[in-house]
Amino acid sequence: MVRGRPLSAERLEQYLLKAMREAKSHTRWTAPDEAYESAVVDLATRAVADPKVAALFEDWVSRASSGVRAATLGTKLVQLTLPGVADVYQGTEVPSLSLVDPDNRRPVDHGALVERLERLDAGANPHDLADEKLLVTSRALRVRRDLPGAFVEAGAGYTPLAASTAHLFAFARTDGGTPEVLTLATRLAIRLDRLGGWAGHTVALPEGRWRDVFCDRAVDGGVQPIAPLLDKLPVALFVREKEA
Repeated sequence: MVRGRPLSAERLEQYLLKAMREAKSHTRWTAPDEAYESAVVDLATRAVADPKVAALFEDWVSRASSGVRAATLGTKLVQLTLPGVADVYQGTEVPSLSLVDPDNRRPVDHGALVERLERLDAGANPHDLADEKLLVTSRALRVRRDLPGAFVEAGAGYTPLAASTAHLFAFARTDGGTPEVLTLATRLAIRLDRLGGWAGHTVALPEGRWRDVFCDRAVDGGVQPIAPLLDKLPVALFVREKEA
């Protein structure tokens, strides 16, 4: 369920048919029970079309939106900056709201992705979660490309950063022991909101001058309050500024 856009009956039926037959509990590919399948699909499609059910999901989507945003952006940034080989499936540069196959085999609208990226690269501010995830994905991949010493070469390393709260996942990627890239991601955002947010919490950044590639702003190393670092996005990706 996306706000204002319930799952179509066609997509739901295709997914359910495959799920039921591969579960092999009541029906299977080699011996389909069409009556059972029809009953399950009918129940599910009636639920999707019911305004009361839709309203319940709409309410949940609204209440969970801040946590979903933080989890979506944080998971992607951590995936792209932790040690290891990062991968990005086509179409997941933005939120991909798909069930398992065959639903996740729908064509990717590459033209729309290109238009989004060109707009962001031209300096436009993100106006939805799709823009924000594309911004995080594209900038993080470019940092990996531009700073291979911190990610893929022999001297690349990983160092956790100290924070006053377990709700911040923070680490540095190092080149020969020197911190070059800093990742900050919100952890368990819904619980954090219940505890009053970032008020009073800090993170210890390595010495030097750092620039957030998402928001294009600089900050000095040392113990810094978290709130100003994550006031625009629930994530940040800092690169060391080189001395002139």
